[in-house]
Amino acid sequence: MEMTARSLSQAKLPSCSANLSPSFLQSKASLSASNLVVPFQSSKNYGVRLKFDRNRLRKQRNVGVIFASESESNTSTDVTDRWLLEPAGDGDSRHIGFKVQMPDAFEIASSEVTVGRLPDKADVVIPVATVSGIHARIQKKGGNLLVTDLDSTNGTFINDQRLRPGVVSKVPPGSFLIFGDIHLAMFRVSKLENVAGIESKPEESADKVESETATEGTSMD
Repeated sequence: MEMTARSLSQAKLPSCSANLSPSFLQSKASLSASNLVVPFQSSKNYGVRLKFDRNRLRKQRNVGVIFASESESNTSTDVTDRWLLEPAGDGDSRHIGFKVQMPDAFEIASSEVTVGRLPDKADVVIPVATVSGIHARIQKKGGNLLVTDLDSTNGTFINDQRLRPGVVSKVPPGSFLIFGDIHLAMFRVSKLENVAGIESKPEESADKVESETATEGTSMD
């Protein structure tokens, strides 16, 4: 027993730091240091931060814009026409049997997109069980928004009118487009006009603020 205790006392335990490579220790030290650094914002770099925030907001505007997955030969009119579909259902999912999140609003950016439940088949994905895997086709032609039901199980509706499968129907602005579920897949259709002019105003305003801020920073030096 005494011999065993002596052997254990003389044994050298491996050092934890010896097994760690210098590069790992250096990267971990850099990581710890970066967590402690708080960037200082002076009047000089405030304009740069404002420009960064403006670019971030510009990117956020593109969220929800739907492009078709395949290349298309679109006319310029069909591409520039912008249609917005906003969820208008009450969110009741008792008929599903479990809580279902409401879909987001989306903008039709391509001349033709498909709507459905399955991401590998549809451009616009509505993850609701009552929506078919590939439910309907939406097209932009001649300044109009057109929809075609693709033989869906629960049907496609414009307001309270159910569409015949395979028949192209015009969707008037202000109407409700329903993909098989009035609670979870009903959208209010809007046509966006003069969007280019509207979007340019916030950017011009941000440029003006940035310029004024840069001028103030120069005068303070």
